[in-house]
Amino acid sequence: MNAPNAFDPFTVLATADVPVSPDADFARRLRTRLERGLELPEGVTMSTDIGSAPTAQTLTSEIQTLAERPGALPYLTVSDPAAAIEWYVAHLGARLRGEPIVMDDGTIGHAELLVGGGVIYLAGEFPDLGLRAPLPQSVSVSLMLTVTDTDATFAQARDGGAVVQREPYEDHGARTGVIVDPFGHRWMITGPMTGAKVEQIHRGDIGYCSLWTTDVDRAAAFYGSVLGWEFNAATGQVTNLSHRLGIYSVPGDPTMLCVYAVDDIDSARADIIAAGGTPNQVQEFGFGELLDAVDNQGVAFSVYRPTALDPRPSLNATGHGELTYMTFYTPDSSRLRDFYGRVLGWTFNGGRVDDGWEVEGMHPMTGFVGGQDRSVAVPMWVVDDIEVAVQRVREGGGTVIAEPSQQPYAITAECLDDQGARFYLGQY
Repeated sequence: MNAPNAFDPFTVLATADVPVSPDADFARRLRTRLERGLELPEGVTMSTDIGSAPTAQTLTSEIQTLAERPGALPYLTVSDPAAAIEWYVAHLGARLRGEPIVMDDGTIGHAELLVGGGVIYLAGEFPDLGLRAPLPQSVSVSLMLTVTDTDATFAQARDGGAVVQREPYEDHGARTGVIVDPFGHRWMITGPMTGAKVEQIHRGDIGYCSLWTTDVDRAAAFYGSVLGWEFNAATGQVTNLSHRLGIYSVPGDPTMLCVYAVDDIDSARADIIAAGGTPNQVQEFGFGELLDAVDNQGVAFSVYRPTALDPRPSLNATGHGELTYMTFYTPDSSRLRDFYGRVLGWTFNGGRVDDGWEVEGMHPMTGFVGGQDRSVAVPMWVVDDIEVAVQRVREGGGTVIAEPSQQPYAITAECLDDQGARFYLGQY
């Protein structure tokens, strides 16, 4: 005889007043769950709490909310199960089903979470069984989570510390954004379309850039203090910005390497050669095919062919630490215009200074100034409070070349970091 509060697997299919015939699909799912419980690691017992007894209406509703029945039940391995449970509940709307199974050493050996109309299992690491949490930038499985509001769930996850891999976009009848949670698991958050279209990156836009410096650790510490960058040393990437940015140790003067979007790699290679540049070999990356090259003044750059879902960067980003403007200083502006006009399709307007030019319609906004001693790319980074930022530049061993001053478009200051890299700060 069951205890008063226990549930018989089939009595939960009936309400007090309306008998309901046992649902064959529910019975099959329950049987499968029990069979899988026999395969749990030694010492872990399957939870017997299947939650509050659903009515026929709520059971049907839950089944209908599933985007597609999973072929296999996700069982996540995490380094800190208690923290993971708390995070999934707070940021992905999960609910804990039953009580976690706690092992003799105090670690969580099994837990069950209701999320997205389904269930996932979760446990700590079992090194003896080869079960370990994902390594940074080493995820082999993506979890697709169906939600009612993609943007709201996406923002909640990002605010909770998730790394954004792709901003929400609309395609194939759904609105989807991709994040990696703080425990290393990749989630594709998908929901109904809103009609908002994400503009694809254009030819000639900067799709990626990297800071070339001597000491990567020093640069990461300096810009982390001034701009709030969060740097992943294993991948060389800054992880909390809307655009792709890396920091790399490269001999020579500090600068920024820019990677531009093109429509066709083979055509770009031919244009680089015809314009007097030197291309290298094509490489394959997750974000598209990439071709390193040197322009007709000896400046390194790259071009890549983006995927169809690669979003266009902001014209002028406004978030703290974001790239909002790029200035190229060059000995010969005429040669620069000829080269990049041919390779990237750039067109130009006269700028506000002598031999200064603006690239028309490029994202982010870009300009260049001729007549310089050498070529260098100088970024402008957005800050919330420019007075605080310049103080942090000094405290970090950098130099403020020009104190904050009001310009027509922003308050700006010109600086050097603690390794001599030149940059601007801008407060809108």
